[in-house]
Amino acid sequence: MRDFTNEKVSKEYHKFKKMFLFSILFIVLANVAIAFSVMKESPSMNDLIMENAKEGKKAQVDVTNVTDYFAYYPGEVNKFYFAMDENKYLYIIRMSPSRYTKLTNTLAKEEVAKIDGVTKKIPSDIKKLALEVYNEMLEENEQITSDEFEDYFGAIYLDLEGNPFGVAEVVIVIAFFVAMFGFGFGLYGGISLWRFKRKINKLTVEEREQIDQEMNNASAFYYANAHTSLTQNYIVNFASTFEAIPYSDIIWVYQFIQRRNGIKASQSVIVMTKDGKRHTIATLNGLTKKAKDVFDEILETIAKKSINALIGYTSENRKQVKEKIEK
Repeated sequence: MRDFTNEKVSKEYHKFKKMFLFSILFIVLANVAIAFSVMKESPSMNDLIMENAKEGKKAQVDVTNVTDYFAYYPGEVNKFYFAMDENKYLYIIRMSPSRYTKLTNTLAKEEVAKIDGVTKKIPSDIKKLALEVYNEMLEENEQITSDEFEDYFGAIYLDLEGNPFGVAEVVIVIAFFVAMFGFGFGLYGGISLWRFKRKINKLTVEEREQIDQEMNNASAFYYANAHTSLTQNYIVNFASTFEAIPYSDIIWVYQFIQRRNGIKASQSVIVMTKDGKRHTIATLNGLTKKAKDVFDEILETIAKKSINALIGYTSENRKQVKEKIEK
């Protein structure tokens, strides 16, 4: 920060800046991954048949002709059809009547219509019906046997109503959550950056110079894990923004303990200033002796330097502090 020569201020400022920039990177990478997965073309149905691919694969066919349905299951809307591609290969496809209407309307205007779906194994009853209907369209000497069926149609059909959940879909879901995480991360970082600058800009030139000098003084203590600096006259709090709180403005100091399932999860120093606002200082997680020693040192120093403050959270202090708030 150009307003401060103290490296700790610059370090904390760039912490939020990096957070914001990394979030943009996350969002960009997530969108690239989503775009790549969406734009990536499915393999052709013919290629999958030739590879003896199993069911559950995304595939596409460039259709030039489609017959009326030849089979359907009672109670189901979707029906089975024959479709032909540009190379005159035949396929069995399954789709809804509305999709069929849309496909035939497209083929009435264009020579080719691209369809996408999911491969599924052809059931034995559908195979039998397909064989019967197909042979009815041929001369007796051109008809095929059950053993030859897969040479003509393969072992899979294309379900246009199927919803695959393969690698591409997994990538999209992961990328979506990464993008949401990046957005939240970036929003927090962006707001923190804005607040950081705003708080500094609210200080007068003289206040900035004094705080900077005090932070550079050997008597000042900077607690990296607590994101707090204690100088001769100020608490400089970097928890989620930049706050320079004069000890002379503090009217109440107490410890706040957060518990999860009855176990201490974190502890903070809460200070109230004479305008009635509460400020959370030096939140430390963990129960290590080192963390406790650091926290106790911060709490003791703030309590000692805040000569006008009530110390501790008691019912008596809750009543007395109301008289100290400047209105």
